[in-house]
Amino acid sequence: MIYRSMVAFWRGDTMNSGHFKGQNAASFMRRDKTLSARFWQNALAATLAGERDRWALWCPVFFGVGIAAYFSLPIEPPLLPLMLCSVLAGLMTGVAHWMGAPRLSGILILLLFALFGLTYSVWKTQSVAAPVLERAQVFPGMSGRVTAVETFPDGARIRLQDLDFGWRGRRNPSPDVVRIKLRAGAYPEIGDRVRLMARLSPPPRPSYPGAYDFARVAWFDRLGAVGFSLSDWEKVPRLSEPDVSEIAHIAIQQTRMNVSAGLQAALPGIRGGVMAALLTGDRAAVPEPVLEDLRQSGLAHLLAISGLHIGMIALIVFATLRFLFALRESWARDLPIKKWAAFGALVASFGYLLLSGATVPTQRAFLMTGLVLVAILTDRQAISMRLVAFAAMVVLLIAPQGLSGPSFQLSFAAVIALVAVYESYRFGGGKQDGARGWGRKFIFYMAAVCLTTVIAGAATAPFAIHHFGRIAHYSVLANLIAVPIVTFWVMPMGLLSLLVMPFGLEAWPLAAAGWGIGAVLTIAHWVATLPGATGHLPPMTGWGLACVTLGGLWAAIWRQRWRYLGVPFVIVGLASPLSQPMPLVLFHETTDQAGIVWQGRLWVESTRRDKFTLSVWQEKTALPLGGDWQDLMTLRETPLKCDPLGCSLYISLSDGRAGVFAFTQDPRAVAEDCLQADVTRLPIVPHPSLCRERAAITPADLYREGVHVIYDGKPHVAIKTVEAARGHRPWTKSGLISQQFVD
Repeated sequence: MIYRSMVAFWRGDTMNSGHFKGQNAASFMRRDKTLSARFWQNALAATLAGERDRWALWCPVFFGVGIAAYFSLPIEPPLLPLMLCSVLAGLMTGVAHWMGAPRLSGILILLLFALFGLTYSVWKTQSVAAPVLERAQVFPGMSGRVTAVETFPDGARIRLQDLDFGWRGRRNPSPDVVRIKLRAGAYPEIGDRVRLMARLSPPPRPSYPGAYDFARVAWFDRLGAVGFSLSDWEKVPRLSEPDVSEIAHIAIQQTRMNVSAGLQAALPGIRGGVMAALLTGDRAAVPEPVLEDLRQSGLAHLLAISGLHIGMIALIVFATLRFLFALRESWARDLPIKKWAAFGALVASFGYLLLSGATVPTQRAFLMTGLVLVAILTDRQAISMRLVAFAAMVVLLIAPQGLSGPSFQLSFAAVIALVAVYESYRFGGGKQDGARGWGRKFIFYMAAVCLTTVIAGAATAPFAIHHFGRIAHYSVLANLIAVPIVTFWVMPMGLLSLLVMPFGLEAWPLAAAGWGIGAVLTIAHWVATLPGATGHLPPMTGWGLACVTLGGLWAAIWRQRWRYLGVPFVIVGLASPLSQPMPLVLFHETTDQAGIVWQGRLWVESTRRDKFTLSVWQEKTALPLGGDWQDLMTLRETPLKCDPLGCSLYISLSDGRAGVFAFTQDPRAVAEDCLQADVTRLPIVPHPSLCRERAAITPADLYREGVHVIYDGKPHVAIKTVEAARGHRPWTKSGLISQQFVD
């Protein structure tokens, strides 16, 4: 009986056949009096049968599991065996279905999606392979074609292709694409070919084990080197005439830059910079204090063009067009004006996509918004979990590497949570009272905005903490006030300014939009200065993030009560930072910087060196900066002792013994420090007869392995490095060296 029921369950008609017709898990709980294995099997079968329309939603999840498994591997898996395994798994799935084993075929389908995600990630990694610069070099006469320009107050940053490195680029494979920071002043136009002297280096690796890996992002972007110019640039003749696609790209990018400049000219100051960021994604004119206020108040997402902005543009255009079409009674009565408005909103959204630079997050937002509008055009349900699942699958097919990034995780976490709550409310029979007055409508709207902010904030908080190490405690308050201003005032005025800009009339709507921007910035500064506006927390572990993700998906995808089984997994994942030990010492990849954790603060060798790495250390340890070592030595019970030959740190370890860490500065102290210290940072590579009994970190070790982090361990201290956490992958130093050796 159970077998036949499970067959019907996998075929999707379980609830309409046999023993389970018209029943659910609750009816089994009432009818069966014994807690037997058969009882639980029947209850599980009935529950799954009630969720039969949700099974397909797990296919993108397992596809993402395969992608996550790929990026968590310590080595690069071979492509051919994975392709053969995928074909074999597909054949097994087909055979299981042909033999009438739907349970097995259903399980195999999910496993097939996971294997497909793993195989597809390997193929994608190999398909985007491009040469990467081996080490830092100076190229005195390099030239290239400008394909992108980013403006900043201290100079523009350009992206070059079709490179010519001169005689220095003839020995080793040269990068296909580089990114160079120019000096302050004039900058070239997109499509120009320029010559300059530049210092280039490989894309930087993380500054902490498990931190953001820019080198991996650069690998999938085919970016082979980054650097800065050592001379002024000069324009040189192009090597070939541009084709149609390049002409279109140049026109779009130039229009985007012209619009940004026009917005800032018509609305000078910080407000014009914010308006340019909202409409074109150009944040160069927004000062860092303003950005920090927005981060601490939880309003930074307003400047990151995403689903909120494209959704607002689509909503404004859709509502405006539908209102205008409805003014003619015959059109409103006889013609599909709703579909006309949806088509107009789709066109406007695509135009905004091009204007904002068409970045990967913007493409994802346009895809999801476009699917909603297409659903309206085809008389489908506009907002559903199936739409989100389809969008996630398409996004992962386009850029599987985005799965581990904050943009993908934050956006889909918010959307999935909102759709899950929307579906629960809708299926629960909640309906709005269309007869309510304006006062009740306003209260209902404010409650809806507050609820939306709370849901989206709660869903994205774990991922924001994991990636950025901070949480804005008053983000609900800030968003409750600021989002309506941006939605109903700033963005409509900004859109109107774009429409009238060709006629030179953009100053009037921009002046009105400036009032709203000023109000938003005032709110951001007020909230950011409230006591305890932000909190700092260490990131979750890898398994903790997996628990939060899968537990949240379990609760969001299923509809029946067993979805609450995902809540304990979310709680366990949120508690995972408690299992991570606090570092004792951090060694920079150069020998002139190190950090010490003492009395709940981070003390660094110098606060003026490599401030980016310093900010990453603070973010990953969730510790405030105490000062430099000179400040630490002024404390009464300082653990640091220094002399002209170097410094030594004396602390108590968890097993009760005294731990000693030496920071040797003079080669004459190498032998003594290696005999006394548990771990020694050396300024040279010592003779093989020295430093054999204790751990010693040489400049070669730091260059090869990156940042070293020392933890308290038994019986010896534990050492983690950046390269050990990254593994042997194509974008790592060890992977690049092995590829060059093979070539």
